[in-house]
Amino acid sequence: MPIRREPTTWLFLTALLVTACLYWPGLNGPFLFDDRFNFTVIQEWLRGEASLQKAIFGHQSLAWSRPVAMASFVANAAVGGDSSFYFKLGNLLVHLVCGTLVWRLCLRLTALDPRLAQLGRWPALAITAIWLLHPLHVSTVLYAVQRMAQLSSLFCLAAVLVYLRARSGLQQRQPLSATILNLYLSFPLLTLLGVLSKQNAAVAPALCLMLEWAYFQRDRLQWRVLAPFYGIFLILPALALFALLLWKPHAILAGYEDYDFSLAQRLLTEARVLMDYLGQIVVPRAPLMGLYTDDFPISTGLLSPTTTLLSVFGLAGISICAWWMRERSPTVFAGWFFFLLAHVIESSFLPLDIYFEHRNYLPMVGILLALTGIAAPWLRELPTNVLRPQQLAWLGMGALVLALGFATFGRVLVWQSKDTIIAQGLRFHPDSLRAQLAEAGAADDRGDRTTYRRIMERLSASEAPTPRLVGSLYLLAMSCRQDSLPDLRLLHRAATTRLERITFTETHAFNVLALSSEKGCGPISQRMLADTVTQIADGATDQSADRQPQWLTRFAAANLYVRAQAWDEALRQAQLSWQPGADPGMGALLIQLYAREGDLAAARRTAAETGSRLKCHDDANLRNLGKVWEAVSQSVPAGSVDPSPPAFSCRRL
Repeated sequence: MPIRREPTTWLFLTALLVTACLYWPGLNGPFLFDDRFNFTVIQEWLRGEASLQKAIFGHQSLAWSRPVAMASFVANAAVGGDSSFYFKLGNLLVHLVCGTLVWRLCLRLTALDPRLAQLGRWPALAITAIWLLHPLHVSTVLYAVQRMAQLSSLFCLAAVLVYLRARSGLQQRQPLSATILNLYLSFPLLTLLGVLSKQNAAVAPALCLMLEWAYFQRDRLQWRVLAPFYGIFLILPALALFALLLWKPHAILAGYEDYDFSLAQRLLTEARVLMDYLGQIVVPRAPLMGLYTDDFPISTGLLSPTTTLLSVFGLAGISICAWWMRERSPTVFAGWFFFLLAHVIESSFLPLDIYFEHRNYLPMVGILLALTGIAAPWLRELPTNVLRPQQLAWLGMGALVLALGFATFGRVLVWQSKDTIIAQGLRFHPDSLRAQLAEAGAADDRGDRTTYRRIMERLSASEAPTPRLVGSLYLLAMSCRQDSLPDLRLLHRAATTRLERITFTETHAFNVLALSSEKGCGPISQRMLADTVTQIADGATDQSADRQPQWLTRFAAANLYVRAQAWDEALRQAQLSWQPGADPGMGALLIQLYAREGDLAAARRTAAETGSRLKCHDDANLRNLGKVWEAVSQSVPAGSVDPSPPAFSCRRL
């Protein structure tokens, strides 16, 4: 007997197939931005230079690592090597699985809303099709490293579905054993897997509480089961976070020292960012989308710019309206607060970059739910003389999905090559420093020195300190590489540029300059370069010495002083670079400098401290530490130092 399925099921499967076809041409696109940093260890594993454990867990502590996502990348590499095609294919498959979970979630939620339940499975189909085909997701699906955001969303959606299943079972008086198993085993396990993909999945308990308010009534028995659940998985973590913010705010907020905006400025700016996200979801402007959104203006006050205050009022007004509609239109309430809660980690108080499209991967589900909650009942009652309201509604929905599909396909074509990604970014975000540096990097890769110089000269003439500094440094580096006469005015311009805080943009420029000048730089000595880097680091008085950009800068200065044989200055900068979170390379340099000064006790102490910072599976750095100590032992008179490696306990997690 043939299997009969609902028409909506076939249409959902068609949406999955169309999504796969639309994205397929973009799977051979390039690796981008964070891909190189995150996948270096996987390439080392492929070459046999790193253990599987290191490839999955990396150097970071378990609290900040993302082993589930990294394990999926390792699986990709095992199948297809380091080809970008297989990494992006993996992202596409995860996108289709997430779409299936969105479908299941929307089926459950629309069935709980009396006004939407009358329309059957069609509202859920509309939401899922739009979510799958929305052009805003291209920069998530085709940006390989954003598998982290995808998997976090996948497990978060699965956890919410498990909660809804348990909640329905509780409402229907099903055996408590299955409900308790789902709430206290399946839910935390899925949430943990999500957090170990990316920390955004930690919002799952808050999403469940919001859905509880929107759709369910609670009697005493149900509350006795639910109260411990929310106490354990929501209230206790929230109290722990609040206590940490109260007693050790630096542990969470210190990252603001690495950015050129403050906590208050970020909070004000994020109001505008959320409204911009909302606009891009509701009315997609595909040409404006992309990676180069670092030109988004920072809000320095409620009226600077004036859209800041309007955005705050807009968010507050929508929230009040959604709350007011909670009983009459629970899906509007649920959808809007789903959007806000899903953004709470990356779009609130944490020190992160201001704007990225991939942050909407999960929150978009909420906006589409809310819009469906508003539109579907209204369209059902729409008077018309030609078509029935339902026919008119699905005709409009078909046109919308078709338009989204075309927009998505257009973005996919752009994402086939780095050149087209950069070109579109420069066209619509001409003030983006990332886009300009990407254009310069592409020009350098193809040997187009004229274009490279033109870009860097424009940056070095900027009034803003960061573009002026990096442009000057890259021009100097270019002169050093080409053995051409460097412009001493560029060095002076760099030395006199005052930065309140050093960011990773500047540290990369310092490293490029250091590498480019390894064989000399004409009349500019290594000492002059080292003094310039040191002067910039000393001038960043709003930044603590233990921040990563600071100790990376000090390390670059130390290496330049070593080349200049200015040993006292090299030792001082190396000491400043050896901060609690510094990389093992800083410790290795400091060991050698201490040994050269004859301070063998300090060298041995630093070697032990370096070893204690390494993870036990970090074979490469452990071997390197052994080689450094062996070289130290051989460089001093026999018997003056214990040749055996210093005792230390490596980190297991």
